[in-house]
Amino acid sequence: MPSQKSAAKQAHIVMNGLAFGESPRWHDGRLWFCNWGTGQIIAVDADGNSEIMLTVPATLPYSIDWLPDGRLVVVCGREGLVLRQEADGTMVTHADLRHLSESPWNEIVVDGRGNIYVNGGGPAPAPGQHFGPRTIVLIA
Repeated sequence: MPSQKSAAKQAHIVMNGLAFGESPRWHDGRLWFCNWGTGQIIAVDADGNSEIMLTVPATLPYSIDWLPDGRLVVVCGREGLVLRQEADGTMVTHADLRHLSESPWNEIVVDGRGNIYVNGGGPAPAPGQHFGPRTIVLIA
């Protein structure tokens, strides 16, 4: 139970009407996330002002992060690809993970040196089953 001395923080809706918001990340003073139902990457500020930053040419943009030089990278899990947005806005394949697993890839994190870590690549469990072995890959 919370201490009587602590004050509860107030919460408010920043954005609604999303198909399926996923992979929230803070970048350049705004919250960025994937909207799975539309294939869009959206940025929104604390007042709810939103901007579609990108529509990803894939079924689902699973998760996002940024390289140290500021370029956006996106995990397209079902396709087994990590895409990178160039300075001119074009999307290129940064890494192809299909040879490592036929299962979808999921979350991404980029370290300060530009190394990319992506998890997933294991079979989805059947109902009532436990998750099987999963994988984390390093893209250097």
